This record gives sequence, C-alpha cells and structure tokens, in this order.
Amino acid sequence: MKKIFCLFFTAVLLVCFLCGCSVLPGEKTSYPDENQVSDGSSPKEPDSTNAEDPALTALRQKINHHSKGAGVAFIGYVDSESSEVDLRAYYAGSETGKAYPDLVRAPLYMAEGQELYAIIPPNDKGTIIVYPSTMTDDGEYADDKSNPLCIGEPGEALLLRCNLSEIYANVLIAVTDGGGALDFRPSLSMENGHLQEIAGVYDFSIYEETPDERSVQIATEILLEADEVKDAIEHGMKIMYTGNTQMIEGRTCLLFALGTDSEDQFVRERYYGVCDNLIYVYDAVSDTWAVLGRK
Repeated sequence: MKKIFCLFFTAVLLVCFLCGCSVLPGEKTSYPDENQVSDGSSPKEPDSTNAEDPALTALRQKINHHSKGAGVAFIGYVDSESSEVDLRAYYAGSETGKAYPDLVRAPLYMAEGQELYAIIPPNDKGTIIVYPSTMTDDGEYADDKSNPLCIGEPGEALLLRCNLSEIYANVLIAVTDGGGALDFRPSLSMENGHLQEIAGVYDFSIYEETPDERSVQIATEILLEADEVKDAIEHGMKIMYTGNTQMIEGRTCLLFALGTDSEDQFVRERYYGVCDNLIYVYDAVSDTWAVLGRK
C-alpha cells in the first residue's frame, strides 16, 4: 500500500507541475499555496465547475467591446526584492485588487523590476507569453522569442513584476485571442505616471484621485526650498510632479522626480516625497525613504 500511495503522490505532483504558466530557467512564476499537499492529505483539485468571477467576465466584455487584444492594469511600484507573499498582499490591498479580487490567485512571474502589472487575455482561448527584452547600444529593442520566460494557459491572467528602468521595458508580452496576436511592452507615461497608451491594449488600472493644483503647487514650493534641489536646478536639472503619491511612514506624500529633460524624454534620477511640510528622499541602494537633511 505504501508503494501504491507513493506512486499516486508522485503522479499528482507531476500533474501539478505541468499546470499553469510554464516557466523556463529562473522559475520565478509563483502560484498561491492553496493547492499544495500538506500532512499527507490529497491535493485540492481546481474546481472547474466554478464560474468565472463576474467582475472578470465584465472586464473581458469591456476589452472586446473596445476591440482590444488584452487588458492591462498598472498596480503600483514595488520593491525589486519583494517576495511572492509581498506582491500578492500588495495586489490584494490595491484598488485594482479590491475591484478584481480573483486575480490575486493568478500566476505571478517575477522578472527584475519595480513595477507590478496585471494582464488578462480577451477570452478563454487567449494566452499570455512573456519574453525577455533588452536594449542594444543603438537604442533598439532586442527580443528573444526563442526563450520565453513564461507561457500561460488559455484564458489565464497573469501578475507580472518587471522594468528596472523607466526608460525602457525589460519584457515583451505576446497575447493571443485564439486567432491573432498582440505584442507590447508594459511601461508608464513620464507625464502622469499612468500606463502608456498602447495600441490594442485596454487599460483597466484604477488610478488615485489627482491632488488639486494648489496642493501640488505648495509641495513644489517646499521642495524648491531644499538646498540640494536648488543646486541641482542651477546645474540644469528639472523637478517634475509624477502624478502619483507614495505612502511613507504612514503619510501620503506627493511623489516628485528630479532629472534631466531631453528632446525625447525626461530621465528621472532621484525621487522625493513631500507631505506635512516634510521632504523625503529615496535611496535606491537601500530601497528606503529618509527625511531630507536628517542624519
């Protein structure tokens, strides 16, 4: 009986490994732990009789109504070292997570980066494939379609962490609808911090309410009084309100970027959070915020 049980247990595990998003080297796609075997109990089989969450069904209808090939939502900025538990908790607490709670159980692929996205195909036949993408010395994208990072099951949504740089994406997404295919790179607009407009993509992000102009003006004035910001501006740099907020030490701060402005793009080099007459500066090395000037 022990041999029979062990053979059965091994067979079940093999089936589990073959389900969902197939991953090549790196194995950074994660799933919730609810189907794992513990204490010798039998694995919990997915309940195929359960209908899709009505919110997701309505979302797919919107995607098709607008004749789009995929739905994408920017969830927010995350730590590049965040664990699966951290990222799923972050999604669950986001406004998008509250609107589409079932997506918290979607496969999660963790590429290098600090931006968290949710991606959904337009129907139950559509699939999502993630490819690695790099930038050449000539400023052109180089996509490696021979080595996909993640291949989803038909109809399966995906949570994706990616993009170390705001200048270029490090992944290429291919979404099929059972017929045609849509290729795109998820990225953010440097003008307002929203998802970049991409042909064929339906943006279902839920953005925070934009602070009133007076609040932004006051925060800008506070920031411009800081010596290091004054010095940077005198040397040709510019300060820009990103359109986003950042929770720092329990405070909701307006997020500003200091950088250089070229003809093609604004290159962000440093981040500041302004709230309650305080200025926080972001340390990318330690991934922490500190009050400017505080030792």
